[in-house]
Amino acid sequence: MEQVMKHYGNAILAVVVLLALGAIIVAALSSDGYVAAEFQKALTNFFTNMNGMT
Repeated sequence: MEQVMKHYGNAILAVVVLLALGAIIVAALSSDGYVAAEFQKALTNFFTNMNGMT
């Protein structure tokens, strides 16, 4: 077990951190609160501006 953690410890830690970050983002966006509204507005503005460039 010690050798596995020595060899794959950093990769396992990175996966755990990314999963936790993803869970936090999903939790923040799943509610219809301020964060979800602002994120949706930012995405809409981004794609509107990208379409305007063509």
